Amino acid sequence: MAGILYVVTLFWGRFDLYRKVDPEILGDSVPGISIIKPLMGLDPLLEENLKSHFELDYPKFELLFCVQDDQDPALNLYHKLSREYPEVDTHLFIGGKEGIINPMVHNMVPAYENTNYDFVWISSSRVKVSTDILMDMVLKLQQPNVALCHQMPFVTNRNTFANTIEKLHFGGALARYYIGLNVLNYVCATGMSYMFKKTVLEEVNGLAWFGQYLAEDFFLTTAMHNRGYKLILSAYPAQQNLASTSVRAHKDRMVRWSRLRLNMTTFMAAIIEPLAECIPLGIYMAWSLWHLFGVNPYIFFCVHLCSVIVGDYFILRSMENGTPPFSIITYLMAWFVREGLAIIIYLEAVAHPCTIKWGKRTYQVKIGGHASMVDEKRLLET
Repeated sequence: MAGILYVVTLFWGRFDLYRKVDPEILGDSVPGISIIKPLMGLDPLLEENLKSHFELDYPKFELLFCVQDDQDPALNLYHKLSREYPEVDTHLFIGGKEGIINPMVHNMVPAYENTNYDFVWISSSRVKVSTDILMDMVLKLQQPNVALCHQMPFVTNRNTFANTIEKLHFGGALARYYIGLNVLNYVCATGMSYMFKKTVLEEVNGLAWFGQYLAEDFFLTTAMHNRGYKLILSAYPAQQNLASTSVRAHKDRMVRWSRLRLNMTTFMAAIIEPLAECIPLGIYMAWSLWHLFGVNPYIFFCVHLCSVIVGDYFILRSMENGTPPFSIITYLMAWFVREGLAIIIYLEAVAHPCTIKWGKRTYQVKIGGHASMVDEKRLLET
């Protein structure tokens, strides 16, 4: 299965990812877009990311900003940009909706409930956008029976080794399967940047209902898919425009994602997913072929390793839409570090599968994905 997805990603998926939609689909009717921006604190590149939204060249859109309280430092930036771009239709929502566990959904629901348009684009604070991205998602959402258009996570260029590892993760390891699964019509989406029809989401209980899960993106896209709607991948990867990260920060983020998957799709995440990683898969296949057919395991493992390294590089070039901004030597070093981290991430995730640290809060996640907030003092006492 892993090999099939890899081939689909390298060949069919590569062309599908950059397939543009004919703008004439829109005709004379230009749908309005409600863009929801959940904010919490000041990231180093937040101003650059938010400016890209204010500078969109589109005739009918609104920006809906959400913060948890009136002391959030992001408010000063919001007011500054609102004064710089007075022609942009902006609205501010302070405070979330009570009873919602997921902090991002809790923050966004007041804006979601007050959107003026049916097309809603949720774009997290770390995502940088452009008019081309907006047009691509709008055009694809206009196609028959399409309920949602989402972007595959990627990262912009930062000249640090940790950022290179992160780029290889999103542009190589994750892309191996993300693109292939979408081409084969499986549900595989992330919530950092996606546009959907509000009328369709309301058919499956609306955004607030999915706030009972930390992985609301997985459950709402699954609900739409199960209703027979199409979910389409944008031709443009999501540009996570971040300041320099660290290897530990990347590892902790991936551990959180792995723990969520363990509770959502236990069998896949606990059994199948680890075997899809290059090194465990190579060891298992080398042993199997030697045991069943007498194939030299060392030669097979080396061929397998070299094939994945080369394949990942070509996938990364497709995601980058050009040559990656680092040398082959740096690529190889980062590739092996990332593959080693994958094993550490899995072991750390299964050691404490139900406890997830997100921001300043800790959550307990049950099988099936339901979450509850944990009392930090009680957790320390136990």
